[in-house]
Amino acid sequence: MADFDNTISLWKRKPKETDVAGKSYPHYTGNVNVGGVVKDVSVWIQTEKTKPGSPDMSGKIKEPYKKPENNNEELPT
Repeated sequence: MADFDNTISLWKRKPKETDVAGKSYPHYTGNVNVGGVVKDVSVWIQTEKTKPGSPDMSGKIKEPYKKPENNNEELPT
């Protein structure tokens, strides 16, 4: 995605066996490239809108996940 500046790519998230019941997981995950910097993106579809002006979707942008180099490091929560 490095050649696609100012773009976003999203994929529908599939439920996993390790998902915790009752926890909110994003409906879509992917990445965004702005100014040549790639970040991870999570997007939730607002299925239960309580206010007429509420957004249809909301999201979060964060640093890309990097696997720990050794098994002694804790994984992020």
